[in-house]
Amino acid sequence: MKEKNIGNRLQIDPTSLKQKIDNGEDIFILDVRTPEEYKSWKMSYDRYKDLTLIPIDQLSSSDALEQIPKDKEIVTICALGNRSMMAANLLTQLGYNAKSLTGGMSAWNKVFDIVIIPVKTRIPVKIWQIRRISKGCMGYIVASEIDKNAVVIDPNCHINEAFIKVVKENDLHINAVIDTHMHADHVSAVTSLARKLGTVVRISSMEGYDITNNRNDGLTFDKIKDEDKIKVGDGFVLNAIHTPGHTNGSMCFSLDGTKDDDSKYVFTGDTIFIDEIGRPDLHGKAEEFTQNLYETYQQKILKLPNKIVILPAHFRGRFEQQKPIFNTLESIKTEIKALSLNKVEFVELVSRSIPPQPINHRRILKINKSMIPCNEIQIEDLEDGPNSCGIRP
Repeated sequence: MKEKNIGNRLQIDPTSLKQKIDNGEDIFILDVRTPEEYKSWKMSYDRYKDLTLIPIDQLSSSDALEQIPKDKEIVTICALGNRSMMAANLLTQLGYNAKSLTGGMSAWNKVFDIVIIPVKTRIPVKIWQIRRISKGCMGYIVASEIDKNAVVIDPNCHINEAFIKVVKENDLHINAVIDTHMHADHVSAVTSLARKLGTVVRISSMEGYDITNNRNDGLTFDKIKDEDKIKVGDGFVLNAIHTPGHTNGSMCFSLDGTKDDDSKYVFTGDTIFIDEIGRPDLHGKAEEFTQNLYETYQQKILKLPNKIVILPAHFRGRFEQQKPIFNTLESIKTEIKALSLNKVEFVELVSRSIPPQPINHRRILKINKSMIPCNEIQIEDLEDGPNSCGIRP
């Protein structure tokens, strides 16, 4: 029992660590993995962009210990929490105030953040951006502040409870749970959320979903087509825009006020990000999808108003506390030079810029294709790793 208590005293859970960071506490976070692990996926949140890296097998050297302050709380981190616990024990014996991050990067992968998108429109709409800060996933809840009707866009299983939290705290009635496309990097929560909230699942009619399995009994599915309108609440709708390229059936959704033309926001899924383009190779048709992506940009995305606000489903950079991720199309055109290329140049650039494919993306695609609810699968470390749905050519 004494050893168990000591072990607990030397640990900190991911939510508590995030709270300490958000509160401005001065913490020294020490990564004890290998350089290869650190390079492929690391903690990057708020002011913690580049952590000190000292592999566990080098930690006891005098050169290593000189890098670690004795006047700060030390939090050690590894992949699953085993090496970091060894490091915390060693540092504690040497007089440091050290704790291990419970569950390591795999557990940090489930930490979420919720921010409000600043909406400049006369219609009473509220948009929550719900972020999975380690994976870079972002989903949304869009609600009418008059009648409390709302929709959920792009939820994922690991932070399912974050969406429920917003719904309950704001007494919202969810009209639909929507996926912009068939995700390849994370398991979708559309079916589990729809069952919990008693609402309909809305998915692209062109993605090839298989909803015939008995896991989906009792759920209602509505397959969305290009130019369909989804009523959200009093005074505004989502307009569906078929935007193939990242996937064959990808959809973007522009938020349009039926009484106000000033509400210009578009939820772009993985079609376009604020500083990257969607990768076209995760469904095995890279050449065809790259050409489709070019046409989508030229014929649909770039024809949207310059001042329209892009709200994507991913962000590769460092999340900052309470700072929402968005930008205008006008600014994104300047940021992403590939958007100004001709078709031949675009295809050549994208083809040589495609990064390695995520290890488990085929298994994740299979799960999402069948719309399997979160509670019926073991996700565990299936989604470990950084956001890899974009290309920064």
